[in-house]
Amino acid sequence: MQLDTTSKAATGRRRWAMKIALLFLPSIIRAPAIGAQDVGWTGAIEASANVLFGAARGRLVALKAGAQRADSTLEVQGDVLLSYADARTEDEEREVTARAVRLSVGADYRPFERLSPFWFGSAESSLQQRIDRRYSTGVGAKLTFYREEEDDVSASLALLWEHTRALDPEPPTPLSATQARWSLRVRVRRQLTETTRLEHVTFYQPVVERLARYAAESTTSLAVTINARIAVTGTLRDRYDSEARSRGARSNHDGQLLFGARASF
Repeated sequence: MQLDTTSKAATGRRRWAMKIALLFLPSIIRAPAIGAQDVGWTGAIEASANVLFGAARGRLVALKAGAQRADSTLEVQGDVLLSYADARTEDEEREVTARAVRLSVGADYRPFERLSPFWFGSAESSLQQRIDRRYSTGVGAKLTFYREEEDDVSASLALLWEHTRALDPEPPTPLSATQARWSLRVRVRRQLTETTRLEHVTFYQPVVERLARYAAESTTSLAVTINARIAVTGTLRDRYDSEARSRGARSNHDGQLLFGARASF
């Protein structure tokens, strides 16, 4: 009976993978090139913060820096995200409530084609999600549905390897775990007006062997340009990890609302 159940589960996963492949197949067959844009080196540094005051006082700060280089053959990029938060009431000492760092790198082959393969890797830690350290790397393909000047809409599918070491996990959660995940990403970038730009990206990353265990992240940012290099920004970031509470986190959610400024170079 157990063997039959396992066989049915494996068959279900194969059917699911086939449906994803069929979704991408029409665009794989017809994959005309899209003209290259934004070639050469670009980069940005963004500092953001949020503050609570009154009976409950807290502060949240974040720093993001990244750079990329693109031409018609290869696009390479890397970024680092640091965040820190603490809080206190009138009668309590200040307590650190969040502290996280994430480093990511990636490379896209033929980035201006409609369909382009890529590789990526990341390393991170998170106090609020009780992650001592997490490493991941994977390969996949990006499909660009629409691109015109500075606007684009794309989706990507990848298979990644992940190793997580928990920070003092709650029993019976293991101290460390290695697993394979699917990674589905949807990204939209839109120039709303001459000075206002909207960007949204959503990740959905279920464990290959058990789709009910998953991580998801949604980031929406609005930037209003002040001059050629400076913009003021607002960012809403919501991250969900279905296993965070089992590691001892207060919640599976980790959300941030930030306001700041970005300098491009």
